[in-house]
Amino acid sequence: MIREADTDDLDEVYTLWRELLDFHQSHHVIFKYKPGSDRVLKEEIRNRLKDKDTRVFAYVNEQEEWLGLIVATYKKAVEGFKLSRKGYIGETIVKENFRSSGVGKELFEAAKKWLEDKGADHLELQVSVKNTAGLRFWESQGFTPSTYHMVLSL
Repeated sequence: MIREADTDDLDEVYTLWRELLDFHQSHHVIFKYKPGSDRVLKEEIRNRLKDKDTRVFAYVNEQEEWLGLIVATYKKAVEGFKLSRKGYIGETIVKENFRSSGVGKELFEAAKKWLEDKGADHLELQVSVKNTAGLRFWESQGFTPSTYHMVLSL
């Protein structure tokens, strides 16, 4: 079942978030975290859980096992643009054994509904170019590329 996570769920959210980070370590340096950074990374998650314009939705089964999560943030942009109320889909993870089971779709639907209710007129996200399964999933949800996110390490 889908539930909204709060600060009491910090450890469960952080565990899944780290699984996502670990999955992406070989994709690009932008995903790498520093050894011994658990405290500051956990604080980042705590701040997101407290943010009034962010929601973390979790999929938890009957045994209270956390199978996945999705982070959704609502942001207003410049009103001069046709699309100025952005719903941003952040980190999304489904435990490997539960991928392709509908968990990701249910998480996305919960985030999408919350963002629509907030007034979002479009949704955006970023997905690693090396995450082919992730790319296929987001395309199956109706997302299409609009820009290339490029990085230059200095």
